[in-house]
Amino acid sequence: MDIRPAMRSDFPMLANLITELGYPSLVEDIAMRMEVIAGRDDYAAFVSVEQTVVAGMIGVSVSPSFYRSGLGGAIIALVVSPDFRGQGIAVSLVAHAEQWLRERGADRVTINPSNHRLPAHRLYHRLGYENTGIRFTKAL
Repeated sequence: MDIRPAMRSDFPMLANLITELGYPSLVEDIAMRMEVIAGRDDYAAFVSVEQTVVAGMIGVSVSPSFYRSGLGGAIIALVVSPDFRGQGIAVSLVAHAEQWLRERGADRVTINPSNHRLPAHRLYHRLGYENTGIRFTKAL
């Protein structure tokens, strides 16, 4: 397994993975989103590649906070293809993201998984994450 920054050639598989996560996305959607993120130092997307197949992806960001000193990180998206689940890919992607965040000065990372993603919740607990709140969203 190799973890590297996402590239344009990954966009078709990223569209499939993001759709698998529950957010229907076309390749064009991914290209547009990645173009916005591409020039920023505070966002990154990484993929896990098994041979030539993108098996999983993680998206991260780092930013200052209004309510505490220092920088905080966020895992914005984490998904592994059903064909590759149970092989430690998510664990490796999270470790890679945490290292990227540390290198940028983040001293904390948050993840806001959907309520129905119970296997993901168990993974985060195993990795040392604590359930510290509830997420509310509203379309604008």
